[in-house]
Amino acid sequence: METFKPSLHMFIHKLYTWFCRFVVVFPVFQYIVDNVMLTNYYTLRFIASTLDSTTKGWKIRDVFTQRKDELTIAFEEDPRHLIISCRPDAPIVYLHPEISRARRNTVDLLQASLGATVGGVFMHPSDRVITMALDSGLMLKMLFFGSKSNVLLTNDKGVVIDAFKNAGEVKGSVAAFPVDDIVHDFSLFRTAVADSGAVTIAAVLRKSFPRLGSTLTDEALTRAGCLRSASASSLEPAAIDILEDALRSVLFDMNSPRPRVYLDTAGRPCTFSLLPLTHREGIQERLFDDIHEALRFYTGRKSAAAGIDAERGAIRAALHRVIEKGERTRQAVTEDAQRSDRARDYAAYAGLLMGNLDSVHKGSRKVTIATAGGEVTIPLDPALSPVQNAQKYFEKTKRARTAGREGGERLHDIEERIEQARRLLAGIEQCTTKDEQVEFVRTNAAELDRFGIGRKAEQREQLPFRLFVVDGGFEVWAGKNSTNNDLLTLRHAKPADLWFHARGSGGSHVVLKVGTGRGEPGKKAREEAAGIAAYYSKMKNAKMVPVAMTEKRYVRKPKGAPPGTVVIEREKVIFAEPALPAPQKNGEHA
Repeated sequence: METFKPSLHMFIHKLYTWFCRFVVVFPVFQYIVDNVMLTNYYTLRFIASTLDSTTKGWKIRDVFTQRKDELTIAFEEDPRHLIISCRPDAPIVYLHPEISRARRNTVDLLQASLGATVGGVFMHPSDRVITMALDSGLMLKMLFFGSKSNVLLTNDKGVVIDAFKNAGEVKGSVAAFPVDDIVHDFSLFRTAVADSGAVTIAAVLRKSFPRLGSTLTDEALTRAGCLRSASASSLEPAAIDILEDALRSVLFDMNSPRPRVYLDTAGRPCTFSLLPLTHREGIQERLFDDIHEALRFYTGRKSAAAGIDAERGAIRAALHRVIEKGERTRQAVTEDAQRSDRARDYAAYAGLLMGNLDSVHKGSRKVTIATAGGEVTIPLDPALSPVQNAQKYFEKTKRARTAGREGGERLHDIEERIEQARRLLAGIEQCTTKDEQVEFVRTNAAELDRFGIGRKAEQREQLPFRLFVVDGGFEVWAGKNSTNNDLLTLRHAKPADLWFHARGSGGSHVVLKVGTGRGEPGKKAREEAAGIAAYYSKMKNAKMVPVAMTEKRYVRKPKGAPPGTVVIEREKVIFAEPALPAPQKNGEHA
């Protein structure tokens, strides 16, 4: 190899440093190997050839974007649109029969290209760059580099004058794409195999033929009967011969591409290819005469499948959370119910104390009383009198019995909730197609909504109010300020909803949404809603607050009244303790 004198070497180094200040050197393909056939170099080369024969002579009418990371080019002569996807997971370009431009959320881009005619489309000799040459002297360069995919508008010198993404960063730079000749050197491949050591044969193939990509590498190995994980150095010479023949057959087939999409058992696309794949034999296959039709099918189905999978995953995750929370709550309620069995002991203590007041002295911490069944030791509060200690046990008896009774009712509701969530989870797991899943969500919309899942729940999440769930599963919405109170009462409350407000005090409008729970709101639900209204009032620190309750139909706003000011009729007054309900399926939304 020729050597350089130090002075010449220094000069070249300085020249390269200066060049890098003004030129953006884009990545060489061999260092960016995609894992799918979709953006394989050979796939892009075939697409470029079809675009050259199809779009040559077409005049650009419009360039815009209305989807994230997707650029659309419309032409004067043909209704077809060129879709250039720069999504990191699917960078690709294809023709679409016709696109309707949205009225909103659409942006015009690369306006300097408008009115120009396509002179030709060609592929970079070795990198994943497709160039559309225009008669104006400008060029649209489509870069398919994964997360760095972009569309550049350059002049005939390669200087970037505009870009689809990160225009401010790349304008004025030079789009330089180093050329690395594609050479299928099988002798070098054999040398690499001999020097590979413990490296797998798949890795050696990928390094020796970097433009193959994983799909074609797998295909060559399958045709040769080799395992990807096999050590390259362990292969016999005869096996290397077979692998070389298999590789040649793959490259030969790529010269006569026939687009196809392989589908999984649910009808979702799993692989795109330009040649028949031996390692996909037995899998449903759909052939296409037009690569653009194949790409539309693949990307469309893939996107839809991703949406369906995301929805299924979100529903499954939400139901798992419901079940886990329900089981924790059931355990806590069961423990409370077990403690409520002390009601009998409390009642016995209270009775014994009242029947033996002379034997009980204030200041004592316990007293032992003889009964027919033996002696009973009763803990006492030394600060209380004998009568007050007895009264305390009477109150504890009442609370324990109430807790036991309510705990039993609540336990039934919790069991029902867990069982329903498990039933829904089993149902979503059985959905294998998009239609089945859509039907499942539609049929079970009310049950899913009860768990905060679905469109209604998402809409509630976007509401500008505080949201709670009270006894019976009823939703309660609370305003945040005067203007917000008006919005809640006048726009979002229905005539039959129950309306609450702390009486004689400033505070939030609170609405109990009738119809969101089971049956009609009970006493406890109304009391909890009143407690919320008391909590979000200026009387929050009082022990009990009078709260006005009426149906929303009897609430009106006088003309010209300040925000949050209303007049109510047919009110009932509930004395409520300022408090927020215990979280159930939804917490408060600040």
